[in-house]
Amino acid sequence: MFERKPPIRSTQEDVVELAEDIDRFVIGLGESVDAIQDAELAQKLAEVAVLACTLSSNADRLGYPGLAMSAKGVAMAAEVADGEEDLQETILELTDLAHRVRQGHRGAA
Repeated sequence: MFERKPPIRSTQEDVVELAEDIDRFVIGLGESVDAIQDAELAQKLAEVAVLACTLSSNADRLGYPGLAMSAKGVAMAAEVADGEEDLQETILELTDLAHRVRQGHRGAA
């Protein structure tokens, strides 16, 4: 049976100075993940690595350590690039986490 995973909230959500940055990050998260997926599909592995590293850095700064680790895993898989299946698996994990982050954001309906 399908297990529903809980939404993910920012560990920094109470930091007033980061509220707008968190909002922008979560709003743009779908586009960021789409760009990673598009680059992987086009076999632009260096671009996948750069996009994933940027996402990882932003996620870490804004209180999403699990998402940051997942994005870092995508970047590492793209750099190694010896297993296309490994890269696709890490991107699927990242996509799932991004969905859960979007669900956990205070602006989510």
